[in-house]
Amino acid sequence: MNDARLWQGLLWKEAKQVIPLIGMLLGVSALLFIVWAATSRQLNVTLQATGDIVPLIMPALFAAGAGAILISHEKETRSLNWLASLPIPIRPIVMTKFVVAFAGLMLMWLGCWLLGILAGLDGGNGGPLTELKQIHPAFWFLHSIYVLLCGFYTAWRNKNAFPALVWIIPLALLPFLVVEIWHAIPFAGSSQYADVTQKTWVMGIVTALAIPVAGWFAYRAGQSELLADEPERLLGRGGLHSADAWRPPETSAPSELPFRNSLTSLVWQTIHSSRWMSIGLSVPLLAGALAWLVLTNHIGDISSWSMVVIQVAIGLALLAVSWLGVAVFTGDGSAGQLKFLADRGVSPHRVWAGRHWFGVSLLCGIALLILVVQTILGTPLSSDAYDRPALLEVSLLTILAMFAVVYGVSQWTSQLVPMLAASAFLAPVLSLVALVMLINAGGSNGVRLGWLLLIAVLPFAATWWTMQDFMDGRRGMKYWTVMVVGAVLFMFAPSVPSTIAKARFPSMPQDRVAELLPEARELASQGRYKAFAMRQGDLELRDELWSPTGEIDGEAAVDRFQQRDFMSADTWMVIGDQDDNPLRADWWNVQNGFDAASLAKLRWKQDPDDKKKEQLAEFVDRLTMVAKRLRLSIRWYDQEVADLVEIWLVNNLSDEALTPLRSEEFFQNALAQVGDFEGRQAARRRALLISWYRDRETPMRLQGTLYGISAMEDWFERVPMGWRSSILKQGFGAVVDRCLSLLDKGQSGSDLESDFRALHDLLDRPGGDFESSPFADNVNQKGKPWVGTWTPAYQGYIAASWFEPWEYKGRQMLERDRDETGVENESTIKSNDPSEEEVQ
Repeated sequence: MNDARLWQGLLWKEAKQVIPLIGMLLGVSALLFIVWAATSRQLNVTLQATGDIVPLIMPALFAAGAGAILISHEKETRSLNWLASLPIPIRPIVMTKFVVAFAGLMLMWLGCWLLGILAGLDGGNGGPLTELKQIHPAFWFLHSIYVLLCGFYTAWRNKNAFPALVWIIPLALLPFLVVEIWHAIPFAGSSQYADVTQKTWVMGIVTALAIPVAGWFAYRAGQSELLADEPERLLGRGGLHSADAWRPPETSAPSELPFRNSLTSLVWQTIHSSRWMSIGLSVPLLAGALAWLVLTNHIGDISSWSMVVIQVAIGLALLAVSWLGVAVFTGDGSAGQLKFLADRGVSPHRVWAGRHWFGVSLLCGIALLILVVQTILGTPLSSDAYDRPALLEVSLLTILAMFAVVYGVSQWTSQLVPMLAASAFLAPVLSLVALVMLINAGGSNGVRLGWLLLIAVLPFAATWWTMQDFMDGRRGMKYWTVMVVGAVLFMFAPSVPSTIAKARFPSMPQDRVAELLPEARELASQGRYKAFAMRQGDLELRDELWSPTGEIDGEAAVDRFQQRDFMSADTWMVIGDQDDNPLRADWWNVQNGFDAASLAKLRWKQDPDDKKKEQLAEFVDRLTMVAKRLRLSIRWYDQEVADLVEIWLVNNLSDEALTPLRSEEFFQNALAQVGDFEGRQAARRRALLISWYRDRETPMRLQGTLYGISAMEDWFERVPMGWRSSILKQGFGAVVDRCLSLLDKGQSGSDLESDFRALHDLLDRPGGDFESSPFADNVNQKGKPWVGTWTPAYQGYIAASWFEPWEYKGRQMLERDRDETGVENESTIKSNDPSEEEVQ
């Protein structure tokens, strides 16, 4: 026999079997990398961490599935028995399978590494999977070889593929278990506090020692499986009787019903076709249910060892749910059984129900068990209000929905990919992706539960519709049309409600955009963007500002503290000396300025000497200049802060105790600032248009850098977080349009209640009902006497102080002062309306 031709033929045969698995896993890896690259840098989710471990997971999945494809699949098709009957040595058959599987594993590592480079994985150590990602890739490489050998051993030792796959799990976890036990042993001493690097070394040593052992067991199992069967023992001459030659063969009486196709028979057949598979999938489900109950009922800290056991149990339970779905149409002779039933005219819908009965009943039973135990235990209570279980309870419907998604996608995958070794590992990945996608749609995008349940039914509807074609072994145009349409609907249906909601979200009408855009573009080209940022004076007692916890010289700190002048405006509000330069508001500094100025006013009222008057004049002058320079700003937010500064000025200038100071220059400057009604509206309009134009022209990736220019996320807090950022430009346009309408009507003296109510609804009804909103005072106090109070509770909302009584009060105070003096007092404060000469 030509050994070279023999090895060549065997290698070619084995390679044809593993190439589809390599292609599918690399395709799924590429899909996951695309999802990761598209979302991890835009959404605040853990896909960053998940994307980094994908190159470590996919080779392990190939290692676990290679044995099932090369050995278990050949056992099911009986090609292995045929191969063993040929005059071929056993050693080439066993070794070629391992050589091809090892080469495929190397290709998987190389492919995932290249995909990771193309996707831009940084391998950072952030996120919830930090400890997992800190394990060196060399260990994962060794572990994948170990899992490959374990998969070969279990495939040789088991008749069916499913038990072989189930037994891989405890063998794969064995190195981790050994390390955890080793570090938990008391005599290990300080090693129980070992870091990830030390644990990786121990796991690597254990895995390296286990590889030759697993290889030896796998080789011996393959040899024993391919050996010739023992011949049947015949009775000797002494054991035969002359009557035996005339005795008819022993056969059982024929059944009255040789073939039954009732639903009960189909369910019985599903369970008893592989009893060990049913038991092997039921045990992890029960363990996962117990782990879930511990998480939702245990109050207090859970040890790291217990948490590892709980996480593994829940993970294996989800895997068991997926494999229950895979077992519906794949593995253990399922294709042959379905073909047998199809040839005898059994209803495909009855077969579909019978194949699903065991899995659905088991999952419903587990969910009911969780519900009953949770009802008996009740809600866990603790004397400490902050001491709660690690995980909150969820409803029975939520648990069933999660089971339905994982189980449904898995049974759909098993019908699309009939090869058990491929679908057994492809289904868990796809079902997990589907579950995360639907959870994100419900939690982040606000999709209703009813719509998500309809999407979860799609996989079941697809397999129901194509059941007859699948049983007959036909995969024609109808079959693939249903599958492709179902897959497209499943992928895009979760985004349909949010897409419709975004399309219906209020925006500025196109004719209004065409009307305002030229004006906004012209104003933006004339505006000055280099604004001076407000800051506080030097109040630091340390020399090293970047080391707040460092040592401090006590004497130097006392000297600096004593040298502070708390009654100086420079201590609380530093705004520079360029009076015609725009100012950028800092609400914290403005509040501190209010407090210090109020204290200066109180001290002057108690003892009106010249020094205290100068201090009060300095603060009023500084606040007046702050308001004037904020009005020059192009940001709408600065206009809102300027409103609050002018409210403080109106409130204090109207105090009768300051009447003796009315002739002072600082008083006249402040009076001119708060009385400039038309200039204030012009500044607001200009800032609105420029902010809207800049927000409109700014790319989406730079949206967060335009604070005070773009819309605040708080305005649309009722919009789901998942797509809130995508409507900020659109919503801001609608807000600007409404605010410009308010300015036009407010200047003409028209009624503003309907516009304020519309703005209140547009901004997601801040404060609840309109009567308790920031816009209620704009309407309810119109025409009422000025009471001299104000509150900045809604200073982040636009138009919160527009056309309130303080504006009319400020204009009235200025007009009355001019009437009493009989002349228009000249002021050093110019109008708030920036003329064309000023902005050029």
